[in-house]
Formats: sequence, structure tokens, C-alpha cells
Amino acid sequence: MKKTPNAASGTAAESRETPTTDSVAAVIEAIEKDIIRGRILPTSRLIEDHLMEDYGAKRHAVRAALLELQRLGVVVKPPHLGASLHRFDRAGLDALYHLRAVLHRSAVELFALPIDAARLADLVRARDAHAEAAAQGDLVAIHQTNMVFHRLFYGLCENPYLAESIRLHDWLSFPARAYGIADQGALRQACEEHAEMVRLVQTGDRARLVALSLAHMHRARDIYVAKFLAA
Repeated sequence: MKKTPNAASGTAAESRETPTTDSVAAVIEAIEKDIIRGRILPTSRLIEDHLMEDYGAKRHAVRAALLELQRLGVVVKPPHLGASLHRFDRAGLDALYHLRAVLHRSAVELFALPIDAARLADLVRARDAHAEAAAQGDLVAIHQTNMVFHRLFYGLCENPYLAESIRLHDWLSFPARAYGIADQGALRQACEEHAEMVRLVQTGDRARLVALSLAHMHRARDIYVAKFLAA
């Protein structure tokens, strides 16, 4: 019997079906951090020997981390070529964000508004955790708490297959979204929008919630286009 997918937590390491070792999780986190900080760019190759030296990691840990990120669509490894960060062209990025928009809209349209007090409290805690990470400037924590907030938010659709599809496409878009995490203007606006999303969930204003969730999603995409795809 096929199992219903479970909502996963925020990090790539935690999304594996089997537990990862601490060393593999540490390499994944280090790669995520370097992508967010712009040290790994869409043009960068991910060479095992260099990653071993940079992160003080064993080869098996680096190789397992790259395989996990490849499974999530963050890293690509064409035959006979080394691993690299997934680089989007304009058509591919547009296609991915079109699908993400369809998924996000469908999820919000299924929300049973207003939500119950317990789930609202969980969403508020996730919003506050992301805001605290933003205030501290911890880039990995910002990324992880953002993923948790979105998982809880879109989980309100009560369709676990739809929620899981959104989570997986969040990871597919990570190579594009990552460069907005360290942008202070975008981060400030994201925190404000999380607060507004919670308020709209409370008030049950579905039309504004749909519009805001789509605008919220596209901001990081626009930063990627400006950095890497602008003519």
C-alpha cells in the first residue's frame, strides 16, 4: 500500500527517507550556507576534493551530501561531468515558477478559514522563529525557519500530496531562491509578508491571501533574474 507523504522539516538533510549521519548533514548545511552567501554560484563546479578541504570532511560524507542535494534537484551531475549547482535558464525558471504558482494557489484555495487555534499558534511560532533568525542574521537559520513556516502554512490545505509537492518544488527552486535570503530588503519584506499571511489566515481573507502568497514567492525569483539572467 502506498503511504501518504509526511510533511518534512526544513533542512535538506532532514528530508531524506533514511537518517543521515551528522557528518553528511554538516556538509549539506555548509553547502547551503555557501550558496546563500553567494560563495557558490550557478557557474561553480562542486569538486569533491575542494569540498573536503573547505569543510574538513571525509570523501564519503561529501559524496553522500552531493547525492542528497542531487536527489532534491539542487545539484546536477550530467554523465561524465562533475557536480554543479543547478543553473536555470529563463524558460526553465519560468516553467518552474508557473507550476509553483499553480500549486500554491491550489493549496490556499483549500484552506479551511479561519483555522483552529492550535494550528494558528504553530504558525505564529514559526513566523516568530523566522523573524528572530532574520534579526540575528543567521542565514542558515533564516532558510530553515522559512521552510518550516511555508511547510506549516501550505500544510493548512489538508491535502498531504499537494503539500508534499509544494515542499519538493521549494527545494527544486532553492538554487534560485537562495540568493534572496541574504538580501536585506527582500528579507525585511519577507518577514512583513509572513506577518500579513498569518493575519489574513486569522481574518479569513482568501482572495488577498492568494495574491500575497504568489507575490511572496516571486520576489526571490526576480532577484535571481536580475543577478544571473538579465541581458
